[in-house]
Amino acid sequence: MGVIGKAAFISFMRRKDQNHQLQMKKYINLTVFVLGLLVAFSGVAQQKKPKFSHSLDTFTDSRDGKVYKTITFRRKHHSGYIERTWYAENSKYEVEGSLCYDDLKEYCDAFGRLYNYEQANLACPPGWHVPTIVEWKHLFQFFEGVHHAAKHLHQGGDSDMNMLFGGFASHGKEFQQAGSSGNWWDNELKDSNTAGIITLQKGSEQIFHSKVGDLYFLSTRCVKFHN
Repeated sequence: MGVIGKAAFISFMRRKDQNHQLQMKKYINLTVFVLGLLVAFSGVAQQKKPKFSHSLDTFTDSRDGKVYKTITFRRKHHSGYIERTWYAENSKYEVEGSLCYDDLKEYCDAFGRLYNYEQANLACPPGWHVPTIVEWKHLFQFFEGVHHAAKHLHQGGDSDMNMLFGGFASHGKEFQQAGSSGNWWDNELKDSNTAGIITLQKGSEQIFHSKVGDLYFLSTRCVKFHN
């Protein structure tokens, strides 16, 4: 190869190397830009997640001296906050006619008592009430909504609500499903003889809401009245 040919070849290789470096620089800049966008969108997604706090306490029912664990949830909502204080365990207050599963005191100690609808509304102490369906829904929204909240709310979940699978009893006092389902009243009469029921089932992340005869016996949680 002559001197002119070598010079041309060297010049060509230099231009090729420069083009390669330029392409690599553009690629790196594009990569950094895309990563920056991903971080930014991730930050926005984080900010859009519902933010709430919860704190634990206790409450003593002056009617019988029983002490209940309580939990207060506080969540930003529009320009203000939603705040609710819940029993973090099932009611054990002995209303006349309420039941222990299988008529065994040990079940009442572990799972709380079972009440029909009228009894449930007597089980909560003054200043507290059986939760409305709206209050139940607010609770579920704290924990991924009705399709996933159960895994957070049942015993061992990260909500501290410790919702146990205490079963239920029919109006004929037939006891069923202890260990496989938990069933709680919501303070909503559907008609003259049915009311709302909230159900968690073992092995399911979903919350179930339906209606049941108001003479069935279910577990009860209490919510504090807030101003």
